[in-house]
Amino acid sequence: MRFIVEVFDRYLGAHIGVLTARDMEVVHSDPGLERMKIGALSAAEEKIGGEPATRHPFIASWRQMYRSFGTKPGDYRPSAEALVRRALKTGGLPTINTAVDAYNAVSLRHLIPMGGFDLDHIVGDIRLRFSPGGEEFTPLGSDKTELTYVGEVVYADDERILTRRWNYRDCDETKITEETRNAVLFIDGPEGVPRSFVEEALLDLERLINEYCGGEYSSGVAWVDENEVALSP
Repeated sequence: MRFIVEVFDRYLGAHIGVLTARDMEVVHSDPGLERMKIGALSAAEEKIGGEPATRHPFIASWRQMYRSFGTKPGDYRPSAEALVRRALKTGGLPTINTAVDAYNAVSLRHLIPMGGFDLDHIVGDIRLRFSPGGEEFTPLGSDKTELTYVGEVVYADDERILTRRWNYRDCDETKITEETRNAVLFIDGPEGVPRSFVEEALLDLERLINEYCGGEYSSGVAWVDENEVALSP
């Protein structure tokens, strides 16, 4: 099983961090992780510095990339922007499960989009590619089917669209739950964000999720000169 990026011809400066997890134990919550989530919000507040989240260069870079493939970022916010805006408004992150909470905390702390899929529900390879349009997608938490538009950037396996608009919304079928044992997590570093920031976030993610979910891990970074990462332990 591989992760293959097919959009680097347009997005030369993007870097995608990849973390594969095997034999995890995901539970609903952990008191230590709840404290980490509070610290992540404080870190985000410090980085934003009282300004609108859209003025932070990482988020601004993602908004520009959304525009480049035909998505209005005011209507469909990049996931890191949506996460930080919601956290600042509500005063914290929601509790979903220890795996999702861990990557949300790291995303908030670094202001870089993150997401993940249950590997046992993935068919074939995972690709980050342009959609030809008209591909069916069932959003997380919904039973209504949507259709992709031409040129939209999507995560997809051999059978379905996994995430629309690069990192706007995941599908329901491959979500990470308390039953998940094997997963792959992605850190979407936009153009304008140095690779070192993605690598730092990747190390942070592996440390945190290993602490609260256990298991075995392997990682890599896909970029223009190396567009594939093996999804192995």
